[in-house]
Amino acid sequence: MRVVTAVLNKPGGWSIPRVACAFAFAVAVAACGSPDAPGLALPDVRDTLAAADADAATDAATDTDTVADTNTAMDADAADTADTLPDTAADTADSVDSGPDAADTRADADTTLPDLGYDFVYDQAIPRNTAWYVDGGHLWRRGERFPVRGINWFGLETTDRAPHGLWTGRTIESFLDQIAALGFNAVRLPLSPDVIRPDLPCASWAVDGDLDTGRELLEHVIDLAAARDLAILLDFHTCSSAIPGGTAGSPSDCVGYDTDDWLADLAVLAGIAAEHDDTVLGVDLFNEPHELTWPQWRVLAEDAARVVLTNAPTVVVFVQGVADRSDTGGYVPFWGENLHGALAAPPAIPGARLVYTPHVYGPGVHAQTYFSAGDFPANMPTVWDAHFGALEERGDAVVIGEFGGWYDDGIAPGEVAWNDAIVAYIEDRGLGFFYWALNPTSVDTGGLLEGDWATLRSARVTLLAPLLAP
Repeated sequence: MRVVTAVLNKPGGWSIPRVACAFAFAVAVAACGSPDAPGLALPDVRDTLAAADADAATDAATDTDTVADTNTAMDADAADTADTLPDTAADTADSVDSGPDAADTRADADTTLPDLGYDFVYDQAIPRNTAWYVDGGHLWRRGERFPVRGINWFGLETTDRAPHGLWTGRTIESFLDQIAALGFNAVRLPLSPDVIRPDLPCASWAVDGDLDTGRELLEHVIDLAAARDLAILLDFHTCSSAIPGGTAGSPSDCVGYDTDDWLADLAVLAGIAAEHDDTVLGVDLFNEPHELTWPQWRVLAEDAARVVLTNAPTVVVFVQGVADRSDTGGYVPFWGENLHGALAAPPAIPGARLVYTPHVYGPGVHAQTYFSAGDFPANMPTVWDAHFGALEERGDAVVIGEFGGWYDDGIAPGEVAWNDAIVAYIEDRGLGFFYWALNPTSVDTGGLLEGDWATLRSARVTLLAPLLAP
């Protein structure tokens, strides 16, 4: 998550970091083996982030005429396929080919489904009738528009390696039934490298028959979600159990863990996504890279997207914003919110597989100057437009990956007005979203559930009702 670092109180009186997770590097190597394991395609990592800044500065100075021009500035590794890549979500239609050449490259396509054309994902032609994809600024699943109405449920990213709340005696099925009944159609699962290892145990209170590892529980959640027609977003939330999710400011911001490790783990995560691509809509590449500039993060996101989409070309990738180390459009952002740089310099990722996913919070998380402005909350759409809304206006797909708050002015003045404003903004713009969070133990926002992990907070249900209506 975000700006405030806190802890969660757990049963028995002990505590863990609020969104803590992950693994020691030695354990990762022992459990997972070499990053060059057969079947996992990995690119070379770019030389340095400093070089990325220099290159981006040159690009921005010499080529800002149009977004399309910027998008065609592919890296050398992608140069041989640049002529087949869609430039932006607005150009997605240009990437669709229903001709025989595309059909020949995917002879195994399901011919019982309607012909929706193909998307070129790097060097692969992927039939749309087998994939999640972006077109016209919207997410689609095999030809059906999928308006994301999601919620975050954390816990798998922690050392528990299990969705939180199961210690109450409630089952995963019970939680997912409740989520679906409220009108949500998707769940974002924060994850860490730990949980994708095949042999690391989950917490004892989460053991379900023969299912006793975090990896087994993750895939069990996916299977149970599929049975309820709930989509899943796999969120690479943190890189080390020593650093809570949202606190690590870059993929290499963890001791004993570097960018190569992150890319290798993303390849494993992509394998899980590919195996469950009826249900897994995509992979959120990294949570809140607030220590990076937009040019630095853009380069890393391009590398990460190539790894994910090479191994799972039928899903999409979610790219978060940065913080305040790049142009903010005039307003201080929350971690992960600032996508202002993508207007002039979008990442070289196939537009049919790219979703921008900002994180947006209110006064209960951190006091921004615009919360105390005389025209608050009427000023908020201008702030959000500067940070990410202009991308939606341009025709890109935008799904808010986290938003939420206490919805109680007694905790933080302006909380009610801010929450009302962001819900109205999402509804007016037709944006997808993942509410933070189901869990009541998020220290600086609380959750949709009361502390008993069963009772709904009625005021929040009423708040979200316009977004959850069919």
